[in-house]
Amino acid sequence: MTEDDFIRLIVRGRLDRDSASAVLDWLSAWTPKKGGKIGLDLVGVEAMDSAGVAAVARWLDLALEKKCHPRLLGASKPARRILEMFRFQDDKSDDDLSRHEPFFESLGDWAIGKWTDTKEFFLLLSDILYWSVVGPFVSGRGAPSGELTRQTILLGSMAFGIVGLLAALIGLTMALLSMHQLRQFGANIYVADLVAVAMVREMGPMMTAIIVAGRSGSAIAAELATMEVTEEVDALRAMGFSPVRFLVVPKVYAVTITQPLLTAASICFGILGGMAIATVALGVPPEAYLNRTGEVLKFKDLVTGLSKSLVFGWIILVVAAHSGLGTRGGAGEVGISTTRSVVLAIFSVIIADCIFSLIFYL
Repeated sequence: MTEDDFIRLIVRGRLDRDSASAVLDWLSAWTPKKGGKIGLDLVGVEAMDSAGVAAVARWLDLALEKKCHPRLLGASKPARRILEMFRFQDDKSDDDLSRHEPFFESLGDWAIGKWTDTKEFFLLLSDILYWSVVGPFVSGRGAPSGELTRQTILLGSMAFGIVGLLAALIGLTMALLSMHQLRQFGANIYVADLVAVAMVREMGPMMTAIIVAGRSGSAIAAELATMEVTEEVDALRAMGFSPVRFLVVPKVYAVTITQPLLTAASICFGILGGMAIATVALGVPPEAYLNRTGEVLKFKDLVTGLSKSLVFGWIILVVAAHSGLGTRGGAGEVGISTTRSVVLAIFSVIIADCIFSLIFYL
């Protein structure tokens, strides 16, 4: 684009190792041979890596050799981040890369980014559903043997200790909080009702899901993000593997097995924690406490709690897989994707819990 003897070169899309060479050739072809003012606009760049930085640096050197006055006119957030990582602004240009974008342009970029992210999420979800259901019955390269057992141990057995400990502390805390009020009315035995119903309906599934999101969900997101950044996922595709079938589906099966079991253990430990306070501080015999617990709990409560835990596990896994496989850039993006997966997973679990409560107990 030429504006009053000023040439404005606009680069859009991806500026990475696959396109850097072609972009450099294009920039060189449009650079005047006998001097002049020329600027490079990177606002439309969606992704950029070190090869893109090298291409821009090489073009600036070529422009200076041709007695031009090159300038960087602006950069998108991904481009700005990678340029600042290489301290590019200090060494190559005095122009302000972080110029303020117009409001509606920023709003449009945000809306397009959210739409793209949503579309990729549902595409990944459909891929996971397909390979989870159809994968065992079709030929092709799936996960190696023993992967399901390994994932079950990682996501289930190794989380048992922390889940049990925190559940017992939660049950103990609920009993302590209710103890003073119940004692005033001589209703000490009803501490069993409070702890049992709360643990089965809400606290057991919810706290287990939050622990799994922080422990296992973050690990899954970090693992997949690292593999994406180091191009191991691309290598799997090149070898004919489906990354979802190879990496994600075994985790789906493992979560399906372990999440209800962890929730059941959480409920049991929470009830036992409440029983400890009821026995020591309220004088309720353990036999009476357990009998009252069995009387107050209904089959519907158990089914609801375990069903919620299963859905929560699937939500955590899908969010972690989307955050991990959607990572672009360098090692710094791995931490960002991991943090985002934990926050989104916990937020999604809470929203799902509200929906379940409306459906089952409204």
